Amino acid sequence: MKFKKFLPLMLATCLLFGGCVEAKKFSPPLLTAEFEQMSFAPLYPTYSWEPLPKTEFYMVQVVKVEEARDKIVRELFNSETFNRVTDWSPFTEAGEYYWQVCVVDKNHKPLSDWSEKKFFNVTTPVRFAVLGDSISHGGAAYIPAGQLSCQWETYCDVPIKNLARSGDTTQMMLDRFDNDVLAFKPQILIIMAGVNDIRLGATSDSVIKNLEALRGKCLANNITPVFCMITSMNPEIMKLRGIPITDGDWREAREQINFWIMKTPYFIDVAENLTDDFGYLRADLTPDGLHPALRGKKIIGETISNYLKQNF
Repeated sequence: MKFKKFLPLMLATCLLFGGCVEAKKFSPPLLTAEFEQMSFAPLYPTYSWEPLPKTEFYMVQVVKVEEARDKIVRELFNSETFNRVTDWSPFTEAGEYYWQVCVVDKNHKPLSDWSEKKFFNVTTPVRFAVLGDSISHGGAAYIPAGQLSCQWETYCDVPIKNLARSGDTTQMMLDRFDNDVLAFKPQILIIMAGVNDIRLGATSDSVIKNLEALRGKCLANNITPVFCMITSMNPEIMKLRGIPITDGDWREAREQINFWIMKTPYFIDVAENLTDDFGYLRADLTPDGLHPALRGKKIIGETISNYLKQNF
């Protein structure tokens, strides 16, 4: 009889708190991305966490800290992997933000409390920035891009704002230049671009045309462009890992584009120490034939660091 007496109260309480028993089913996830330790937060951050047993779905909430009231600016759900999600909307508005994660079910109903809050700042202007693809965006094998060890910028003594976006071609970088680059008013822009173009069969002429256009945009906005030579690839490993690459002569295209890059006033040869005696990306430095892994990124970061300190 006593149980029946309190049953309506218990039901009302659970309804009020959105299913209180289910909401506490799992512990909050432990966050692994390390934006707060970087010189600058990435323009396109990859949030990551340690997945919990028997879970599949997570929600990432990003909040902008404001004087009157904190404002939710993102709510993202992992769709590809259990432990990360990349934010494809750029953070160009200056301010302080924090992000947190909770476990949800397939209908996005919370199954845990929020994780701890992790903060990052978006600042502008910056002196150095990099415009690039996944090699600059970060990540290696199974380690997410938001971790320090998997970003070449970590191994660079010069603080660099990461404006890279995974998968980008030179045309994509050109298309987003005004929004993504000019928002931060960099004095020096490192441009590491072209590898996605040539692996997908683009001609050297088309890539050079886009690089010339990027250079023109930089000069028109009082930005000094510094081009990085295109790194090589290892097609045998790429095919084993299922990364698309055309059967065209990408090595000739790469050589022609790098020849153009070497005629510009400022360029960095990040490729030399990553290339084997046959002209391919060294197998000991890449897990997939396209992206340099941790040791490769350390080589890139230190090479760029030495160049910038000597020239700027």
